[in-house]
Amino acid sequence: MNKRYINHQIYTDPNFYNDIMWWKKDDIQFWQNIIKNTKSEKILELCCGTGRIGLPLIESGIDYYGIDSSSSFVDYFHTQVSKQNYDTSKIICDDIKNFNFKHSFDLIFIGFNSLAHLLTNQDLLDSLKSIQLHMNSQTIFAIDIFVPDVSFLYRDNHEQYNIMDFIYSKTNEKLNILESIHYNSLTEINCINWDFIDQNNIAKFSYSFDMRMWFPDTLNRILTDCNYHIKNFYGDYQCNNFNEESEKQIYLCKANI
Repeated sequence: MNKRYINHQIYTDPNFYNDIMWWKKDDIQFWQNIIKNTKSEKILELCCGTGRIGLPLIESGIDYYGIDSSSSFVDYFHTQVSKQNYDTSKIICDDIKNFNFKHSFDLIFIGFNSLAHLLTNQDLLDSLKSIQLHMNSQTIFAIDIFVPDVSFLYRDNHEQYNIMDFIYSKTNEKLNILESIHYNSLTEINCINWDFIDQNNIAKFSYSFDMRMWFPDTLNRILTDCNYHIKNFYGDYQCNNFNEESEKQIYLCKANI
């Protein structure tokens, strides 16, 4: 495999991010159901990205707010919602560890593994504190994150695994993502590298990023210590109760205010 490639920053390139995330649609109906079942009218999405979840919610008439730390993603999201004459001031670029909308919401959620970008316990504690400032006694706070797979974390650091393919919209070519990892069991941080390979087996880009492996016992403990009451704990988008076979951990919480 040709190793002459450049580093690509996914979180500054919304179109490239959307190319990679073409397949992820199975959570949108889940969030729409949660909004309906909780009778939520004003909602806030943390780490809202390019609007993958937010745009369908806005189109359904929800009073939607969003926050993301990537200015490129927020700018892209703004261009999409402005086509619908939606108030772009409701979607801001800020850090979820320290933000202030100055009002509360009916539902606050952080979707599809975004919580894993909070790498330390303190990052999570700071975020939970800021989130709680936007909650009232009836607000639901929801998390959707994967359950860390121990067999995945301790695989050979030198092995590359083909995890998916997608169409790169800039050139209209098919690329494959080869993944390698290095897991630090002390910090519980997984260092991940993606090589983007074309059909001639030439590496076009690379991208490295870190994700915190939030195990259920740790998340349960921190949420409880921060005065969150876990109302429901699901293991999938069908709202089946979490069990040892679950691949997801989905929390619906209230704050003990």
